[in-house]
Amino acid sequence: MTHTPGPWKAWDDDGTGTLPCVLSDQVTAFGNFYVAQCNVYNDARLIAAAPDQNDALVGLVDLAESMASMLNSLGYPAYYADAKPRIDSARAAIAKATE
Repeated sequence: MTHTPGPWKAWDDDGTGTLPCVLSDQVTAFGNFYVAQCNVYNDARLIAAAPDQNDALVGLVDLAESMASMLNSLGYPAYYADAKPRIDSARAAIAKATE
C-alpha cells in the first residue's frame, strides 16, 4: 500500500480551529498536498502523527521479538509465551495500517 509521502502536519486552514486538516510536506502546484480533512483539530494531530507512530511501533516490535526469541533460547520460555501474543497483536495493528 502506498500513501501520501510525509512528514505530515496538522493544520488549521483559517486559524479559527474550524477547518482542521492534515497536510503533507509534498507540494503540488496548488500548495501542500492534503492528506485528510477533519472535523476536530485533535483528530488532525492524531492522523498527522500516524506515520511516525507506525515507524516507532515497527521498531519496538522488532526489538521485542528479538529479545523474546533470545530469552527463549536462553531457557526463559515463559517470557516468550507472555510476549508472543502482544507481538502478534502489534504486528496485526501494523498490517491493518499498511496493507
